[in-house]
Amino acid sequence: MAHETVMGRGQDQRKQQQTTKWYVHAYLYADDLGTLPVGKDVLDCLQFGGKRNYGYGEVVLKETQIVDLDALDYSQLDNADAYLIKLVTPFVLESDYPDDSDQSVPWWWEEERADLRERVEKVVEQREVYRLQTVDHGQVVSYEGNRPVETAKNSILRVGSRSKYGFGELRVKPVEPRSDHCSDLKETNSVG
Repeated sequence: MAHETVMGRGQDQRKQQQTTKWYVHAYLYADDLGTLPVGKDVLDCLQFGGKRNYGYGEVVLKETQIVDLDALDYSQLDNADAYLIKLVTPFVLESDYPDDSDQSVPWWWEEERADLRERVEKVVEQREVYRLQTVDHGQVVSYEGNRPVETAKNSILRVGSRSKYGFGELRVKPVEPRSDHCSDLKETNSVG
């Protein structure tokens, strides 16, 4: 991957090329807080991916932010009656990766398992391609557990196998109770 891509256009068009810059958003976790944030000097001269010997894959640190999960305000989760979980990245169920165990979905969305979209992903490591059977991201399921704050913290750190590759990131959201106004509108519309 190049840090910017030049896309060609036809000769008869006004602008013959367009440049697109790519930004990669990454979460880093460390048990030793002294290792974070990563300094700009750590990434100097690093290049990733194929063709890096030809100048591709240059990495430049744009911005760093440290977030202490224990210091965040979880009060909106404390008093809700119901919760939804949104799958931000795919959740790995099965993998061809060596010494990796298959995993079922968390118990609190097992009832909705039949309705979930699945897809096949691939992980490439040292030129070896490994197939991953995943639950597709973007889906929303109900959360039946009784520990929403702990689940929210864990879900940011990602859950399940292959989490170190970014799989299994979730978001916990409280379900807002319907206001009396919405209930009144529903009754009015059903009567009329």
